[in-house]
Amino acid sequence: MNIYSFPTFNLTKILLTAEELGENYQLHLLDFAKGEHKTEAHLARHPLGKVPAVEIDGANYFESNAICRLLAERNNNALYGDTPEQRAIVNEWVDMTTLHIGRWLTVLFFENKLKPVLFGGETDVSAVDEAQTFLSQQLPALENQLNQHTFIAGDKITIADVVAFSYFTTVVHSGLDLSPYPKIDAWISTMKQRPSFKSAMSHIQGGDMFAGLSS
Repeated sequence: MNIYSFPTFNLTKILLTAEELGENYQLHLLDFAKGEHKTEAHLARHPLGKVPAVEIDGANYFESNAICRLLAERNNNALYGDTPEQRAIVNEWVDMTTLHIGRWLTVLFFENKLKPVLFGGETDVSAVDEAQTFLSQQLPALENQLNQHTFIAGDKITIADVVAFSYFTTVVHSGLDLSPYPKIDAWISTMKQRPSFKSAMSHIQGGDMFAGLSS
């Protein structure tokens, strides 16, 4: 499998899934500044010229969550579930953390770090306040789930954990206070200690997906 991307939490999803499943892969880091994600070659991988995208056996696939599901299904549904019902639980948490919690974590990350550091813009305080408001409503649901289970969808790691955790890797850069959510905080620590995470980050300069951002 060939993975094409530049550093992003969506790349973290695919690297962690591949590592957990023991998939062989080569990572090709594209140069955003040179527009390598908009070349003809990459547009053949992703019609919008976005990242990440992967090539497997000559076929191209895009959208990080879809790629994680594909990899799981290619490996006898490992990280996914043995039954439709089990996979439904994984899917609902993948969607919930992507469309709700992940959305607002992304807003905080963009406004508090990416916009001022990479784009020279000013933080939109109203956008930050909105994100904080929604997270205060949504994070308790995840905290409650992790109070009942070791991992998000049960007592085994699944792609629900991989997807959600990848969004939470932005928290250290965005200033979100997780002290009211000790179960989430402990789960993040558990995920960071997994060999898959350490191996995945060994492919990234500095061992941190966002090492290029100044403190």
